[in-house]
Amino acid sequence: MSVLRRMFCLGVVFCCSAWMAAAQANTGLLTELESSHVKISTGFTGRHVFVYGSMSRDGDIIVKVTSPDEPVALSRKGRVGPFWLNGSKLKVDHVPDLMYLLSNRPLSEIADRPLLERNGLTFHSALVAAQTSGGPAPGYDDWQAAFERLKQAQGMFLKQQSGVIVDGGKLFSANFPLPATLPIGAYHLDIYYFRHGNLIAHKSRILQVKEVGIEHWVSRVAMHYSWVFGVSFTLFAIVLGLALSILLRRDHGRRL
Repeated sequence: MSVLRRMFCLGVVFCCSAWMAAAQANTGLLTELESSHVKISTGFTGRHVFVYGSMSRDGDIIVKVTSPDEPVALSRKGRVGPFWLNGSKLKVDHVPDLMYLLSNRPLSEIADRPLLERNGLTFHSALVAAQTSGGPAPGYDDWQAAFERLKQAQGMFLKQQSGVIVDGGKLFSANFPLPATLPIGAYHLDIYYFRHGNLIAHKSRILQVKEVGIEHWVSRVAMHYSWVFGVSFTLFAIVLGLALSILLRRDHGRRL
């Protein structure tokens, strides 16, 4: 009886697995990440992330990578006499600190701009959802363009029309860098499958970027127990200063 029960359970598992694979294949797009975690420790200098998959038929692939949203403070310099001074500040919320748009060919050749905008596949569309506060805005379009130029100059807003490699018309892969100063949190990887200018399928993946080791402990204490972190850091600085002072005095005494 136990043998029959095992065979029945195995049959159910096999049928469920086959059904799930078939359901996923029907969407026309299969995706996978080489690793779903990036661990930041001492000496972290950045890392490359590899994403790959397959399409049911030949087409185009766009991979969008976005970091967690972070508040940003912007200011414009104004001239007061011979001096250039910071003017009114503008606080911007709900904007990604990092955004990559990777594709196998130029985005304008894959789909028309309205379709790209609706799916958040332009830098402009990522800034539309932003919320501004903290003073009069210097013009919505103006700050958007300035913010986009700044992020592109920093390499945090990146567009690569050859960032995705399509092999044999059905297999694709993308390899993109994450800088050493990347924000901590959950990164969203959205993979879009286009064919003849139409969106066929869309898959999402999550890439967790987190600190480990002493960096994680320091960050956690500083965030949740700020007074403990402040007192500990101050005491450590005092002890270190006293120790250096004693060592320097001893060394000076020996020379005399």
